Amino acid sequence: MKQSFSVINNLLLTHGINPRNKLGQNFLIDHNTLDIVVNVGEVTREDAVLEVGPGTGILTQRLVEAAGFVLSVELDRRFAELICSQIPQGERFELHLGDILAGKNQIDPAVLGKLKEGGARAGCKRWKLVANLPYSVATPVLTNLLLGEVAWERLVGMVQWEIAERFVALPGTDHYGGLAALIASMADARIVRKVPPTVFYPRPKVDSAILEVRPNYEKRTKVEGRLASSPINISGCLAFRHFLRDLFVHRRKNVRGALIAMPDALPKPQVDALLADFPFPPESRAEDLDPATLLELCARWREKLSNGQQESESP
Repeated sequence: MKQSFSVINNLLLTHGINPRNKLGQNFLIDHNTLDIVVNVGEVTREDAVLEVGPGTGILTQRLVEAAGFVLSVELDRRFAELICSQIPQGERFELHLGDILAGKNQIDPAVLGKLKEGGARAGCKRWKLVANLPYSVATPVLTNLLLGEVAWERLVGMVQWEIAERFVALPGTDHYGGLAALIASMADARIVRKVPPTVFYPRPKVDSAILEVRPNYEKRTKVEGRLASSPINISGCLAFRHFLRDLFVHRRKNVRGALIAMPDALPKPQVDALLADFPFPPESRAEDLDPATLLELCARWREKLSNGQQESESP
C-alpha cells in the first residue's frame, strides 16, 4: 500500500502509537522526496541494504521491492510490530529489534552479522545503508559504519541539516571540525538536497538533508598506512578519529595550545619542535587546517609521543 499522510496516521492510531520526538520519530510522507532517496541509493538485487529506523515502513517497502536483502533495525517495539504487520519477514527481509549501536563507538555486531548472512543467502555483492536516520543517532551510525570493517559501497541517509553541514564542511568555515576532517579523509560526502519539515509527520522543528557518503578506500589506505607504524594503543583511522576529537575539543585555542592540552600531552619544547616543521602560522587553530595537514600533524605527534615513551622505558 502506498503510504500517504492519512494512511500513516491511521497506522499509528490503529497500533496506538504516539511518536516520540526524543527518538527522532519523524516519518517521511512525501513520495517525491522518497523517490530521491531511493534513486540516490541506486538499489538493485545485488545489494544488501541496512535500514535504521524504518518507522512506518514507507521506505522499507521500496527497499524490499528493489534490493536482494534488507535488514531494518528498529529500537521501538511498537514500530517493529507495525512493520511486521505490513511487510512479512522472509528470505529477502528481516527486522532486527534493538539498538543499532552497542555503545557510542560501535555498531552492534549482531546487526552486521545478520546483514552479512542475509546478503550472502541472497547472493548480494554490495553493501549499502539507505535510511531516514533518527536524528539522535545519525552521526554515530554513519561514522561507525564508515570506520568499521564492512566495505560499504555507499551510505545514504536523511539527517538533520546541521549534521549534514558538519559532514561536508570545508576548512575555515563555521561547521568545519574533527568530523568533517575525518570524513574527508575516508570518503566523498555530498548533500544531495535540503529537505523542509513539511515532508515529515510529525513535523520536526528543523530542516533536514539527504546526505550521501561514499567510502573512498584509496583515501582510507593512506590514513591507515600513515598511522600504522606507531605502537601507541590504537592505529589507523581510529587513531585519527581520537586525535581529531581531542584536538577540536579546544577550538578556541591555537594549535599549539590545543596540542599542549591533549590528554597524552607532549612537553612544550617538543610541541614547538613539532610545529616548526609545518608552514601554517603559529596563531592557526585546528579549524583552519585541511584534512591532509591534520593527518600529517597526527602522524608526527604520535611519533614524538611514541619516542618519548620509549625513552622513558629505557634503562
